[in-house]
Amino acid sequence: MGLTTTIGAMAARWTSAALAGVQGIALAAAIGLQSSLEAAFCAEPAVPSTSSAACEDAQTTAAMRACENARYRKADAAMTAEYQALLSRLDAAGQAKLRAAQGAWLKFRDAEASFQADMARGGTLAPLLRTSTLADLTESRLHQLAKAAEQADQ
Repeated sequence: MGLTTTIGAMAARWTSAALAGVQGIALAAAIGLQSSLEAAFCAEPAVPSTSSAACEDAQTTAAMRACENARYRKADAAMTAEYQALLSRLDAAGQAKLRAAQGAWLKFRDAEASFQADMARGGTLAPLLRTSTLADLTESRLHQLAKAAEQADQ
């Protein structure tokens, strides 16, 4: 049962209950709460789609987090592939420098994401801010590595 259907059903129950008096309202609320709890704990959780259209229309924090997690995973996989490709083009000295730079960058990325998440300390947006920062910085690093690869090929 969808959220709209559940809300509609609860509204109908509450309207009927209002006619029956205060006891009816309390009963309808209890039934509505029971239905909501059953839906939350007994049903399979809905996995939000991470298609670009679904992400553009994401309305809940959970949906936004799913989209940002998918964006981060995609960026991280692409960055890792670009890093490996660049590493294979370099001599031993260049590889050592790239490894050191990548290690320092990873520490910076993680620390910056933690700092950004701290802006919403304790709030439900903190994980979203962290993941969004990870995705943004990883996409930026991907472009940096791609530019370095172009220069290595010249």
